[in-house]
Amino acid sequence: MTTQDTPQGHAVFADRLVGELAMSIPGATRVLRKYRVNFCCNGNTPLAEAAAKRGADIDAITRDLAELELDSVALPAADDVNGLISFILSRYHETHRHELPELILLARKVEAVHGDHPDAPHGLADILDEMAQDLDAHMCKEEMILFPAMQEKVMTLEGPIAQMRHEHSDHGEHLHRIEAATHNFTLPDGACGSWRALYLGTSKLVEDLVAHIHLENNVLFPRFES
Repeated sequence: MTTQDTPQGHAVFADRLVGELAMSIPGATRVLRKYRVNFCCNGNTPLAEAAAKRGADIDAITRDLAELELDSVALPAADDVNGLISFILSRYHETHRHELPELILLARKVEAVHGDHPDAPHGLADILDEMAQDLDAHMCKEEMILFPAMQEKVMTLEGPIAQMRHEHSDHGEHLHRIEAATHNFTLPDGACGSWRALYLGTSKLVEDLVAHIHLENNVLFPRFES
């Protein structure tokens, strides 16, 4: 039984304000929207109270929130190719695909509501949408071609790896555009809960993608380059 399964763990989330949860846990907005808990207008309401008003299952909500905070998978050893690939697939590929749609929705909401604000993240939704498409195509190539070849112990894969490195550079350009659109994730005074949640989640995406690219470029790929 995990800490979050206990009454004490339940209270860790149930007693916290909805807005604070949305702004402090990347991905929490997705969970709150799933259960139709309003985190923007009713952000000062404890989660248990907000869930009760919606008739939502507080136990299910807290379990979903607890899963967002679990990141206990240790990085495999550099010579464990299968372990590294499994780690990359679960920690990064699945995470990117899971988080990007919510970030795109949040970005469109913030741009629609606060588009007249000089610090609004204009164009961020389109950047994230383009990035999601490019990243998914890239990850599919790894999943269908490169990673299986590595697992079959094909020792020379310079061509496919060179293409992946090139596409990693393109992802880096997306990250620069995200930082420019968000003014390096600088929130204006009085930013709403959705805006704060957007920057929290997007900054996590940037950090995750940088770590993802580093792991492939500097740990996994060199094992298959002469």
